[in-house]
Amino acid sequence: MIRFCLALASVSFWPALPPLSWLWVLLVVLFGCGWVKPFRMLLPIGLGLVWGLASGHWLLAHRLPDSWQGVDLVAQGTIVNLPQRLGDRCRFDLSLDQLIAPADIESTSLSPQQLLLPPRRLRLSWYHCQENLQPGQRWQLLVRLKRPHGFVNPSGFDYALYLLSRGIDASGYVRSPPIIISPSDSRRLNPIPINQRLPEVDYTGRLDRWRSDLVERLRLQLTASPKHPVASSLIAALLVGDKRGLDDDIWQTLRDTGTAHLFVISGLHIGMVAGFCYATVFWLGRLRPQFRFRHRQIAASLCAIIGSGIYAVLAGFGLPTQRAWVMVCALMLSLIGWRSMTPSQRLWLAVAAVLIVEPLAVRQAGFWLSFGACAVLVYAFAGGIGRVSPLRQLLWAQVAIVLGLTPWLLQLFSQWPPLAPLVNLIAIPLVTLLLPLLLLAVLMLALWPAVGSWLLIKLGKGFEWGWQGLDWAAQQISAVVVSAPISWWMLLLALLGGLWLLLPPAVPGRWIGTLLWLPLLWPSSSAPPEGGFRVTVLDVGQGLSVLVETREHRLLYDTGPRYRSGFNAAEAAVVPFLHGQGIRQLDRLIVSHADSDHAGGQAVIERLLQVDQTLTGSQKITADQLCQAGQQWRWDGVSFMFMHPDKPALTGLDTTNENNRSCVLKIDNGLQSVLLTGDIEARVEQQLVNRYGKQLRASTLVAAHHGSRSSTTDVLLQQVDPERVLISSGWRNRFGHPHPAVVQRIKRPNAVQRPRILLNTATDGAIRIDIGSDGTTDIATALSSRWGYWRLPLLDRLGG
Repeated sequence: MIRFCLALASVSFWPALPPLSWLWVLLVVLFGCGWVKPFRMLLPIGLGLVWGLASGHWLLAHRLPDSWQGVDLVAQGTIVNLPQRLGDRCRFDLSLDQLIAPADIESTSLSPQQLLLPPRRLRLSWYHCQENLQPGQRWQLLVRLKRPHGFVNPSGFDYALYLLSRGIDASGYVRSPPIIISPSDSRRLNPIPINQRLPEVDYTGRLDRWRSDLVERLRLQLTASPKHPVASSLIAALLVGDKRGLDDDIWQTLRDTGTAHLFVISGLHIGMVAGFCYATVFWLGRLRPQFRFRHRQIAASLCAIIGSGIYAVLAGFGLPTQRAWVMVCALMLSLIGWRSMTPSQRLWLAVAAVLIVEPLAVRQAGFWLSFGACAVLVYAFAGGIGRVSPLRQLLWAQVAIVLGLTPWLLQLFSQWPPLAPLVNLIAIPLVTLLLPLLLLAVLMLALWPAVGSWLLIKLGKGFEWGWQGLDWAAQQISAVVVSAPISWWMLLLALLGGLWLLLPPAVPGRWIGTLLWLPLLWPSSSAPPEGGFRVTVLDVGQGLSVLVETREHRLLYDTGPRYRSGFNAAEAAVVPFLHGQGIRQLDRLIVSHADSDHAGGQAVIERLLQVDQTLTGSQKITADQLCQAGQQWRWDGVSFMFMHPDKPALTGLDTTNENNRSCVLKIDNGLQSVLLTGDIEARVEQQLVNRYGKQLRASTLVAAHHGSRSSTTDVLLQQVDPERVLISSGWRNRFGHPHPAVVQRIKRPNAVQRPRILLNTATDGAIRIDIGSDGTTDIATALSSRWGYWRLPLLDRLGG
C-alpha cells in the first residue's frame, strides 16, 4: 500500500508526462513481473505509476487547444454550484455539453468543429450581467476562454491547481455582442440566439438548485429573529458550503482566531458527521443486548458512511468533499472487512483511496494537514492514556494537533495564530455539537416546518453569541505571528520534538522534545549580505510589484493591480509573499503613479503591513512625499536614486499622462545595478537619455509599461545597455504585452555582442535576482521550482 501511494503521488511532481504509448509498455512489464516471483514486489509501484500517468493524460486531454484560446466560441451547458454576483458581474461554473467554434467568425481561422474531449467545466464571468442566474439553468453562450492559469510566486496560492482539482479546465468571460449562427452549424447548435437560456432537459445542476433554494429559505428564517447577518452567513457556509455571505472582515476574524477551517467544508466536517453517526448508532445498539459488538460495529459503520455521504451531497459533493467522503468510506469499510488492520494500515488505505480519486491531492496543503492530523492522533493515542474522562481526551487530542501541525503551518504559511489552540478547544466541540443539530433542523423544515423553524432560530442565536466571542478573542491579542521561512531541517527537528513530547507519560525525559523546537525561535536569515541586494519582480498579472531587499531594509515598488470585480493582487499575491518571507514592515513603499495596475493594492499594503514612508510620482496618490529626480539615499552599502520625475513634471507638464509621471528608480552597489522605470513612454525615455547619458547604465532593466510598444525604445536600450531585461505582464493579456517589436528590440545583442536575457512573469512566474557585494548575480524563477505536468507555460516550452 505504501509503495503504491508513493509511486502514484510521485507522478504529480513530474515536469512532463511521457507519451501515452509508454503506458502499454509499462503494463506489459507489469504483466511479466506478475509471473516472476522476485519481481512481484514491484507490482504496487508499477500500478501506482500506471494510474498516475493515465489520470494525468486524461486530465491533459481536456485542455483547451492553444488555437482556441482568446477567440469566440459557443458554449452550451448547465450552471452548476452556486453563482456569485459581484457588483455588476456574475461569476458561475458551467458544466459543458458542447463547445464549438462557429465558422462565420472571421477573426479566427477556425473551421466549424467540436472538441473530441472538451473541457469538463468552465469558470465564467459575465460583466454587466442582468440575468438572474440559478443552478440548473441551461445556457447557450458566446465565450472567450483560456487555460487555467494563476500567479506563480513563492509562498503563493496555486490557482491553476485549485481550478484543476475542482474539474475546471478553462476560464473566461461571456461576450456581450451576439452573433448569428451560420446554417452549417444549425445541426450542432440549438437555433435559440446566443446568450439565451435553453430548455432544461436534464438533471445536471438540480442538486445545486436545491442547495440554492435551501440557502434562501435559511436566510428568510434567520433574518426574522437573530437580526445578525453573520449568523445566517456562517450557517450557510457550514451547512451547504455557501461562502458568498462571508465578507473580508469575517474572513479576517476567522483567520486571526485560527477558526477559518471550521467554516470551509472539508474532511473535518465530513469526519464530524461520520463520527456522530457512528457513535450514536453504536450507543443505541447497546440498549439492545441481543446485538453483539460486531453487529453494532457494522451498523454504526454503515450509518457513518450514509450520514456523511448525505452531508457531502448537501455540501455540493465537489472534489474536496468527495475526497473526504472516500476517506471516511475507506476507514469504515476497513472496520467491517479488515478487522485485523492496524490504525496506521487503515490510514494508508484511506490515503490510497483518496489518491486514486484525486491524484493531484498530494500537491495541496489540505491533504497534508488532514492526514497529518489523523496520523498525529493515531500516534498520540496508540499507547493509550488510561481511563480518563472525555474532556481530558479532548484536551490531549488538541495538544497533539498543536504539537504535530504547528511546524507544518509555519513551513506552509510562515505564520501561526497563537490563540488557535485555545479558541479551537472551545470551537471544535461546539461545531461538532451544532452541525448535527443543523442537519436535524433542515430535516425538520421538510417534515415539520414549525419545529424546524424554531430549532433553526435557536441555533442562529447560538451562532450569534459564538461570533461575538470570536470577535472579542480576535481583539485581545495580535492573533497572527509571522516568522521568517523555516528550513527543512528545522521542520524535521520540530516534528521529531513533537513526537517525543507525545510519548506516553511513563516515558522519562519527554521534556527533551522542547529543545528540538528551539530553532523555530531563531529562523535562519536569508537577507542579502552587506553591500548586496535582492530584487524580486512578483507575478501579479497585468501590473507591477517589485520587492527590493538589502541587509536591513525592505522597499516595495508598486503594489499590483486592483480590478473592478474587487479582486486585488496585493491581497492575493503580494502580501502572502511578504508574509512568506517573514516581512511585516516596509521601510519604504513607492507607488510609481496612479494607474490601478500599479497603485491598486496600496490600501491593502498599508492596512496589512507597517509602512514607514510612502512616496509617489502622482499627486492623485496619498503619500508622505513625492518622488523627485536627484533624491537619493544609501542603505547597507547600496545606493538608491530617483531619476524621474523632475520639478517641471510635478508642476503640470505631464498632467494629462499618468504614465510619464512614474518614479524612475536606480539601485546600485557599484558593481551591478537595476533600473525600475514604471510606465514611462518614449518621450520621457529620450529625456532621461539626454539628461543622464552614461549614468543610466544598468545591468538589469525592468521594462516600462509591461513591454508596451510605446516604451523600451532603442534609444533607451542602447544607453542603458542591460544584460537582462525583466517584463511584468499578464498571461494572455488583452493588450498583447509584451509587443513583438519590443521583444525583438530586447533580443538584439548588447554592446559586447552578447544576447540579452529576457524574462517575463507571465511565462516564468516571479523573478528573483540576487546581487552579491562582489558583483556576482544569481537569477531564479518561481516556475522553475514548481514542477508539475499541468504547468502550461513549461509545457509549451517543452513542446507539450
